[in-house]
Amino acid sequence: MAARSLLSALLVAFVLTQLHSARALTLSSRLIHRFSDEAKTLRISRNGDPKALGRWPQRSTMDYYHLLATIDFQKQNMKLGSRRHFQFLFPSEGGNTVSFGNDLGWLHYTWIDIGTPNVSFLVALDTGSDLLWVPCDCTQCAPLSATYYTTLDRDLHEYSPSGSNTSKHVSCSHELCESGPKCKNSKQTCPYTIEYYTENTSSSGLLVEDILHLAAGGDDASTASIRAPVIIGCGMKQSGGYLDGIAPDGLMGLGLGQTSVPTLLAKAGLTKNSFSMCFDEDSSGRLLFGDQGPATQQSTSFLPSNGNYEMYIVGVEACCIGNSCLKETSFKALVDSGTSFTFLPESVYNKIALEFDRRVNATIANYAGSPWKYCYNTSYQDLPKVPSVTLMFLGNNSFVVHDPVFLIHGDQGVNGFCLAIQPAEGDTGTVGQNFMTGYRTVFDRENLKLGRDLNDVKSMPLAPPKGAPPNPLPTNEQQSTPGGFAPAVAGRAPSKPSAASSQLISSQIPSLRLLSLLLRLFLIIFVF
Repeated sequence: MAARSLLSALLVAFVLTQLHSARALTLSSRLIHRFSDEAKTLRISRNGDPKALGRWPQRSTMDYYHLLATIDFQKQNMKLGSRRHFQFLFPSEGGNTVSFGNDLGWLHYTWIDIGTPNVSFLVALDTGSDLLWVPCDCTQCAPLSATYYTTLDRDLHEYSPSGSNTSKHVSCSHELCESGPKCKNSKQTCPYTIEYYTENTSSSGLLVEDILHLAAGGDDASTASIRAPVIIGCGMKQSGGYLDGIAPDGLMGLGLGQTSVPTLLAKAGLTKNSFSMCFDEDSSGRLLFGDQGPATQQSTSFLPSNGNYEMYIVGVEACCIGNSCLKETSFKALVDSGTSFTFLPESVYNKIALEFDRRVNATIANYAGSPWKYCYNTSYQDLPKVPSVTLMFLGNNSFVVHDPVFLIHGDQGVNGFCLAIQPAEGDTGTVGQNFMTGYRTVFDRENLKLGRDLNDVKSMPLAPPKGAPPNPLPTNEQQSTPGGFAPAVAGRAPSKPSAASSQLISSQIPSLRLLSLLLRLFLIIFVF
C-alpha cells in the first residue's frame, strides 16, 4: 500500500509538471470503472489468481449498489474527519460554572484546559467582551496562591507559550491583530490591550494561538475530546479590579467579535454559531457551545449598534413591577454575564425603584458605604413577599425575574435585603447575571437572537470525556461567602502560439506520448 501511494504521488507530480509545460495542448484518456469487466480482467491478469478479486459484485445487483455506497461513505468520512460538526461542545472539565460570591467578584467561572500538555485555568465568563486571556509570563498579575482566596482549595496557574508544544505567536500581519497598524514591523508578535468598563481595569500582553480542550456531546453522540485552535491573550499585565481578586486566573470573552471562542469554533465548522449559559439559584450553572435552545423558548432579536452587531443589545419595550407595567420605561440593554447586577437608565430606574418600594412591606435600611439605595430590614423568618420585575420585549415576550433582590447576612443570619438594580449613566442599561439566574439564556449568534427558557441543567450533556481527570468546583458551603464588579464590560492565453511556443511544443512531443501512457497507468492504480 505504501509503495502504491508513493508511486501515485510521483506520477501525480510528473503529470502536473508536464501539464504545466504543455498547457496549450488538450490530452485525453479513457476511464475505467472500478467494477467494470475490463478492470476485473486487469486485476486477474496482475495477480494471476481469480480469488484475488475478493468481493466483486455483479453489476446492477443490490450488492453492487451497497458496495458503491459503502465506498462513498468512507470517502465522505475522510473529507469530514477533521471538520466534523458537533451538536454541543463544552470545556473538557465538563462545562460546569460557579460563582464564588464576593470572594471573586460575584462573576461566574468555569475550568478550561489550554495547551499541550494541557494546563487548567479558572476563567470568568464575560459576554460583554471578546478575548480569552489568562495570566501569562506575568509582570503584573493577581496572586495565584489559594491562600489568598477564602474559597479556593488549590493554586491557580500561569500560562507560558514556551511551555506548550502547540502554541504559536500571532504576528502583527495576522487578520485578527487589531494593533497591526501600530506595530513596527509585520513580523513581530501582535500586542493587545483591553480596557474594561470598570475604572482603570485592563489586561495587556501578546496574542498567541493554542489549543483549547473541549468535549463534544449531544442527543445522538457519545462524549468525545476535541482540540480546537483559538486565539489567546497572553496576559502579562493586569490592572484595577484584575489585581483585586476579580478573574485572577483569566477571563473568557464570549462576545460577537472575531477573536471570541464562539466565533472561532463556528468558523472552524465545529459547531453552530450559538451558545447558552445557565445560572442556578445555588450559584452553579453551565456553559454549552452550539446550543440554540428548544423550539419552545421565547426569543427577541439583537439590535445593531452604529449599524453593526458588536454586542448583545436588546430592546426593552416596558418594565413591570408585579402585574403593573409602567409607562415610559423603554430602553436598550446590553446582556452581559460579566456584570453581576442589573443596571437601568436613571429615569427608568427611578420609576421601577419607587414602585418596588411602594409594594414592599418592610422598613428602609441604611447600610453605611453601600451603593444600594433601596435596602430593607428583615429576618429570614419574616421575609416579606417581594414583587417580581418583568422586562417586556417585542412580540409580547417577557423576561421575568421572580426574586430581584439579594439577601444581607449578618452574625445572626439574614438581617436585610436590597433591590439588586442600580441606575446607569446614559440611555443604555445592562442585564446582568442576577437577571439571568434561573434561565437557560441562549445567545443565538447565527440568527441574531436572544433566547430564554427555564433552566434545565441536569438534562444537558456535560460529562467530561472518559479518562479525563475531574477538576471539581467548590461545594455549596465553599461558595456561601456573603457580600459587585463589572468587567466588561490568474493570465490569459494568446489566440495563436508564438514561434517560441511552437518550438517548445515540438520538443515536448516525446514527453507527451510518455505522459499519455503514464496517465493510463495512474488511472489503473487509482482504480485498485
